[in-house]
Amino acid sequence: MAGMRYYNHSKDISPKGMAATVQEDVRMKQELFRLLIEEKELTDRIFTETLTDDDIEKLSKQPYYIYAYKNNALCYWNTNKILADCIGKNGNEKERLLFNEKGVFIIKCHKIAGTGRHITALFPVMYQYPFENKYLANEFAAGSYIPANTRIHNTAVKGGYAIKSTTDGQVLFYLKFNTNSLPQWIPDWLMMLLLAGALIASIAWLQLISINISRKRSNILGFAITVIVITGCRLLTYQFGMPFNLSNLPIFSPQIYATSDIHRSLGDLLLNALCVLWIVAYVVGNVSVGDISFGRVNKYWRYVLATIFSLLIIAAAFTFINLINSLVVDSAISFDASNFYSINKFTIYGLITVGVISISCCLLIYFLNLLLKKLLANQWLKYLLIGITGLLVIVVSDVSRTGNLSYGLLAWLLLFIILLDVKKLTYSNDVLAPHMIFWAFFVCVFCTSVLQYFNTIKEKDARLRFADAVAQQRDYPLEDFMFRTIAETIQNDHALQSYMQAPDNEGRKQLNERFEMLYFGSQLNKYQAKILLYDAAGNSLYNNDTLSYNSLRRQMRRAELTSDSNLYYKEYAQDGHYYLGTIPLRFKDSSMAGYLFIDLAVKESTGETVYPELLQPRTLKTNLDNAGYSYAIYTNNRLQTQTNDYTFPVFFNEKIKKDYRFVIHNEKSELWYQADKNKIVVVVQNQKLWLESITLFSYLFGIQVLVAILIVLYKSVISYLAKPKLNGKLINFTLRRRIHFSMLSIVLVSFLIIGLVTIVYFTFQYKQNTREKLLGVMQVVERSVNQYLEQENALTNPYSFNRATNTAAFKYFITNLANAQKTDINIFNASGILNVTSQDNIYDRALLARIMRQDAYHALWVNKKSLLMQDENIGKLSHLSCYVPVRDEAGIVMGYINIPYFASQKELNYQISNILVALINLYAFVFLLSGILTVFITRWITRSFNIVISQFEKLNLSKNELIEWPYEDEIGLLVDEYNKMVKKVEANAMMMARNERESAWREMAKQVAHEIKNPLTPMKLNIQYLQQALRNNYDNVRELTVKVSESLIEQIDNLSYIASEFSNFAKMPEAVPENIEVNELTERVAELYLNESEVKVEITKSATPIYINADRSQLLRVFTNLLQNAVQSIPQGRDGLVNISIMPEGSDVVIAFADNGTGISSDIVDKIFQPYFTTKTSGTGLGLAMTRKIIEFWKGKIWFDTTPDKGTTFYVRMPMTDEA
Repeated sequence: MAGMRYYNHSKDISPKGMAATVQEDVRMKQELFRLLIEEKELTDRIFTETLTDDDIEKLSKQPYYIYAYKNNALCYWNTNKILADCIGKNGNEKERLLFNEKGVFIIKCHKIAGTGRHITALFPVMYQYPFENKYLANEFAAGSYIPANTRIHNTAVKGGYAIKSTTDGQVLFYLKFNTNSLPQWIPDWLMMLLLAGALIASIAWLQLISINISRKRSNILGFAITVIVITGCRLLTYQFGMPFNLSNLPIFSPQIYATSDIHRSLGDLLLNALCVLWIVAYVVGNVSVGDISFGRVNKYWRYVLATIFSLLIIAAAFTFINLINSLVVDSAISFDASNFYSINKFTIYGLITVGVISISCCLLIYFLNLLLKKLLANQWLKYLLIGITGLLVIVVSDVSRTGNLSYGLLAWLLLFIILLDVKKLTYSNDVLAPHMIFWAFFVCVFCTSVLQYFNTIKEKDARLRFADAVAQQRDYPLEDFMFRTIAETIQNDHALQSYMQAPDNEGRKQLNERFEMLYFGSQLNKYQAKILLYDAAGNSLYNNDTLSYNSLRRQMRRAELTSDSNLYYKEYAQDGHYYLGTIPLRFKDSSMAGYLFIDLAVKESTGETVYPELLQPRTLKTNLDNAGYSYAIYTNNRLQTQTNDYTFPVFFNEKIKKDYRFVIHNEKSELWYQADKNKIVVVVQNQKLWLESITLFSYLFGIQVLVAILIVLYKSVISYLAKPKLNGKLINFTLRRRIHFSMLSIVLVSFLIIGLVTIVYFTFQYKQNTREKLLGVMQVVERSVNQYLEQENALTNPYSFNRATNTAAFKYFITNLANAQKTDINIFNASGILNVTSQDNIYDRALLARIMRQDAYHALWVNKKSLLMQDENIGKLSHLSCYVPVRDEAGIVMGYINIPYFASQKELNYQISNILVALINLYAFVFLLSGILTVFITRWITRSFNIVISQFEKLNLSKNELIEWPYEDEIGLLVDEYNKMVKKVEANAMMMARNERESAWREMAKQVAHEIKNPLTPMKLNIQYLQQALRNNYDNVRELTVKVSESLIEQIDNLSYIASEFSNFAKMPEAVPENIEVNELTERVAELYLNESEVKVEITKSATPIYINADRSQLLRVFTNLLQNAVQSIPQGRDGLVNISIMPEGSDVVIAFADNGTGISSDIVDKIFQPYFTTKTSGTGLGLAMTRKIIEFWKGKIWFDTTPDKGTTFYVRMPMTDEA
């Protein structure tokens, strides 16, 4: 299915398929526009300005832009992204291609004859922006997967694909695709799920085959097949790439993470870690350490092997540390978990990778520790050996990157191994066992410590880069495009042209005010700007500063030229004047008029009114963004500039021995950075060590819980597929486990609901507070604007309003008002056209057209609303926007005031991030605590059942004790019913025993009579023969008497033996139950045949001790009988082999006795367990009958498989019990 979907996608992403997608998109938009034109009533309402709210919503959702003109005046538009109209107004309805700064469009004009009305439609083909960032992206309207570098041509080109109009069939444009940037596939979650399902199924299939081979043939062969398949598949992906072009997924991008040819990306690291985990888990689960014997290894080689295993343990631990170090320090992944919105999918992938690596490392150390325990009986000697080996490795290795963490790692490793040797903490295959919660906690704490250690290293490196960037005071947006735009505008400024022709002191004052209002107030509001004017000869034109033209030229020669040829950066400026701009001025006849210099100094405290990331190209994004630092710059040890959110001393009197120094001051981490001999930068970060550590732990613990659940599901499915008839159900949970899961589920669901409600409520409250805050700002702005306009008599009519709001003075007023309120202000006229704004960059960069949004204009103009607040967006940036109308005394609308609050979404995300981090931390620890408490609560609840269960286990047909229960609850009802049942059982047992005894004695009498009758007949014949000899007085009567006597004695001994055997069968000895370790008991039985030369007895023991509850002597009798039968079944001349294997299966253990004897013929298979049946020439045939009786008495089961002339295997299944 995944292959079919990939094939279909490959056709869609081919050049032909993408061209077809664009063609279909154009067709769909043309068809929708045709349907709109046919709705006469709707078009009439558009031109008569009587649209309803439903009409406005319907039109705004159209996938194209429409503009309605009446008598060449715009009366309706459905977007404020771009403004368009037909050229020439000739009503030409023929579509054509339109290129502009917003992208590529198909423009279509529809003229309504004889009405003076026409509609202009723009069908977006491609959206383009002057720069790209996370909010603005160039893309095709038909699909974001179509490469943005695809060329669009008006004329036919070689290899181009024609896109035609569905109206008249004419070719609108041609698409020319770049073959080097064609997409490999369309990201599709369904396809990912299908591939994941196929991968899991393949893994399960391989695992089932490997386990089957390991059990039936050889562990080494099963392990070899697993390693060969995994390694082979991985090498194929290295050689030929990932199938289905998965290498193009972001997780496989080397820009995120890459260290070597092996770990070429985060995806490769994760895959390698999973492969290693699979191999290690296979070894731990299928290789029995008990089968590995070092008995023949002498003392010297024991120590050599122990040292090798210790080195492997140290190597595993240090490999873990080095991989985590590389993953954190050498990647572009953020592991700052204290900021929820800084966490992305790569953070989650990275944490999953950390979890997989840590589990692999711990399992490998666990297995190596088991081998060390077999080699070294003295545990303290083992700890000493590992400690010394670790210290030697640390001394001889390069620990420059890990530092003191190496010693901490060694301490953790020793503690880990000591805890592994604690019996109650022994590793269990049941990942949901209570003590496994402790291991999850233990491993997560260590991983958190390691991540936090390397996080701190990475943050300090980032802070050093930040300090260096602050010391340089580079403003890349200014260098890249901002100053160039201002310089071009200034060169064409008519007031400056006039002044240069006749300069005077009064005109210079007016020119300074004009520049402050038009250029410096909004676009350069973070700088203290000063203009210096000189004529063509270099003479000062009424400058307040005494700087000469030549001194400015010298500054330019010492400064660094930026990407703008008219802007210079002064890196070592000691007065904060880092930028110097020069603009040559010319008259209209191109003759030189003079020179204008702009000196820019960073203000001590400036605020960005517009979300800075919106206007910042992605290529210019520096480490200054979102760093969350406070900083100060000291020149000659005196404070020059600082951010306004931290109190810095005026004088810096500390000593910096090296280039930098990190110190802790007022619970904050400070970096003192010596930029040069005279400049020091102090960068302060809030100490969030505990918060980050707790949050990282929460994420890691949550990932481990999810992984544990997935492992349980996977193992359940594998177990069900392997033995469906035996297991019966997919998942079987005990009562204790069900209570455990139920309580944890209640806690989890409750917390999810509480968290969701908390976030929703907080979001609602925050938006309400933001609206109230914005409303307060709007009231101040509205009052100030009205007062200004009233003073200028601008509220008498729309003409006076437009004239007043288009002046430089009002621009200056609006800019200062916006800076004072730390917001942006837009003033629109009564027709919705922008008159003035405090933030020209958004409109100058063509991010928006200079018109209002239609829905806002409709609400204020048509619906007569006095206030409007709504969510708007620029690209992918969502923000809150507020509108109020400006009215005259008669209530007539003169214009509109708009305040966009660009930081609203960012602040909301920050607040929600704090709540989410707090909730995640709280929930993780409450969930952990709940898991621990649930174990004790579950045991307390089920302790009552244990009493009942213990009595149930003792229930038999002889004598039973009644249960005393002092409480009248549900368990009390169960106990009462149990006591009633016990009394009935005893009464019925007595009756059954009497009947069974009578039946048994009758059967026994028959069997005894049969067995006794056989020897009595020859005895009678011998006696009769002796009587005849005595009566006839034979000569050999004496010899005959002796012979008959001996025969009689032999027959009497045979009768005595038969009587003893029947006595043993009829009466079992008193059972003494105890916990028996199966491995040890089978070894004891096999010792009887150690010296046998004709038969070899092998034992395949379990990896861990297994205990069963039974009578030791009876079980020894059973095993001895089965082993003896196996040995006796092997014919003469054949090399005998008997294999005894011990295999845990669920809550039971199966002991198999397999021989290579003659087997059991099919005609006697059904009689094998019947009393008195035997295939031997001697014996009574009671051995297997007695064996079966003993096994079933202890709630076990016995059966066999046989193949004639190849051998027989007897199986004994017994329920396991806890350790002794």
